[in-house]
Amino acid sequence: MVQQHLSLLHLAYVIARRRLISNWPLELVMFMGILLAVALLSSSVVFSDLLSEAALRSSLQKATPEQVNLRVRVFNSLDDPRMEGRESLYHKSKHFVDRQVSPRFAGFFKDQNRLFETATMFYAGHPQLELDNSLRPRGKIQHMTAVGDPQLTQVISGRWPADNVTEQAPLEVVLDQIGSELLQLGVGDEMTVLPASVNGGDATMKVEVVGIFHRTDPQSVFWQDQDSEFSYQNDRWTIVPLFAAEEPALDKLWQTYPGIRTNTTWFFNLDRGSIHYDDIDEVQNAIRLSRSEVIGNLDNSSIRIKLDRVLNEYSEQLLVARIPLFLMVFLVIGILAYYLALVAALTVKSRNSEIAMLKSRGSTTFQIGLLVLVEGLLLAVPAVALGTLVSPLIAQILGGLFFEVQPDIGLGISMWALLLGIAGAVLAVGVLTSTTLVAAKKGIVEFRQSGARPATVPFFHRYYLDLLLFLIIGLLWWQTQSRGTFLVQPLGSGSFAIDFTLLLGPILALLALGLLVLRLFPIVVAVLARVIGPMGPAWLVQGLRKTSRDPIVPGSLVVLLMLATSLGVIGSSFGSTLDRSQRERAMYEAGADLWLQHNDNTRHFATLGLSDFLINEGLVESAVE
Repeated sequence: MVQQHLSLLHLAYVIARRRLISNWPLELVMFMGILLAVALLSSSVVFSDLLSEAALRSSLQKATPEQVNLRVRVFNSLDDPRMEGRESLYHKSKHFVDRQVSPRFAGFFKDQNRLFETATMFYAGHPQLELDNSLRPRGKIQHMTAVGDPQLTQVISGRWPADNVTEQAPLEVVLDQIGSELLQLGVGDEMTVLPASVNGGDATMKVEVVGIFHRTDPQSVFWQDQDSEFSYQNDRWTIVPLFAAEEPALDKLWQTYPGIRTNTTWFFNLDRGSIHYDDIDEVQNAIRLSRSEVIGNLDNSSIRIKLDRVLNEYSEQLLVARIPLFLMVFLVIGILAYYLALVAALTVKSRNSEIAMLKSRGSTTFQIGLLVLVEGLLLAVPAVALGTLVSPLIAQILGGLFFEVQPDIGLGISMWALLLGIAGAVLAVGVLTSTTLVAAKKGIVEFRQSGARPATVPFFHRYYLDLLLFLIIGLLWWQTQSRGTFLVQPLGSGSFAIDFTLLLGPILALLALGLLVLRLFPIVVAVLARVIGPMGPAWLVQGLRKTSRDPIVPGSLVVLLMLATSLGVIGSSFGSTLDRSQRERAMYEAGADLWLQHNDNTRHFATLGLSDFLINEGLVESAVE
């Protein structure tokens, strides 16, 4: 039995191979149909990935550093850093963040900086420092891991603080260049620091300036949101931090000010090009776990990150942007199925005599179907390989037409793109095989009858299935109009999802309209033949009469042309649809063309009739305070 099946497959392979060579023009048409199915369906997945990646890059690039960067802060009272049998609070917090938080974001945050700082200190010991408390320079004793990194900071004069100092020696510190100018101190100068708070006590501590440094690039993204940690002067204060080595600072502060309030902050800067659309769930999960673990395990801690909000907003915008994309995919699949059915019908019609001859020689319907299946598979294998390879190029061209594509976005062939391409090939081969099986049920007598009297009414019209399609379209149209959107919110879920059943409405409408055209086409052609008959040339009248008697093939071509035109019109409006969606969402979120908002940092002031003035001058339509 197995040997018989293998022999049958080998015979089908030999016949199909010879048919590919002898009848190559028709085979080329079939191959182009399968290739088109694979390329379009596979490129739709690649284009969806490209749209997702481009939208994510745009959202992250537009976000502010405060929205995308991570900051963890812990407030503690300083305890003995060298206590035996128990880890100090500072080292406990440090090790927890390094072990539980940092590894989760290792692939997404390119820069990390840790800052340890004390409460505010006053400076004394020099005439320029001995001022009233409201005017005198102040700052914090700090340890920053980035200070001392040769790629980020550079010593102008002196050296970096030593990691080991004696108990009697003053604490070694470095000043940034601006701080050295504000304090008028240089390398080798000493001064006294004392707590600025009333409850800080009267204890003082000696510090020695051993170096002056500056940041190599203060505008670097590494220092985003950290400018306030360096020296500056404003209308109220002169702030100059003192940067020291980690362990000497902890030891000296514990000896002089046991229990002083300290603050440790970790800065994580996002690498905006490292997050891809398929990493969103991982990033969201890392943010959720880090937020709960930091708050639950570190006392007096806080974590600031708004990246999850940015990603949530991106997901919502992407969901809305994908509606026209999925609509296009559904239209392509529907039109593609119609095109493949038309090609298969024409192919089978040209082979009706061959099929009838095979049936008359004893071939079964299964054997004829197997022959066509093997032939389709021989065409499908190279079509899948070629169509999948060209899908990124098609997606790149479409992306350049509809939106701006960053050059660094890499396009790859995902597993879904390959599977959908294979599904397109299976669809094409399936349509060809099923159409052949239907035709193979006829014998030589039925073939002669159909050739002498071709059917004037197709299958859909014979059973009024086009009217059934119109009823289904009416139901889908009513659902869309009542909801006002293609989105639904599943029970128990706080997010929206696309209702794909409603997306079937447009393609069903086009197909139903095509069937209606196909129903009216022979009537219109017959009327036109009667009108032109008395005055028109014989070749035109006879052609119209033949078309009216056998309208299925020319009518099918008219419907295909109509569907292709509609797809082109819808595709041309894809980019403008996305632009309008973004514009309307931005207008809805803003609420007005112009906003004037008081920041409440100083006393409130009246608008002084600004709204009435703008309305009276005709500058705005309405204004609300």
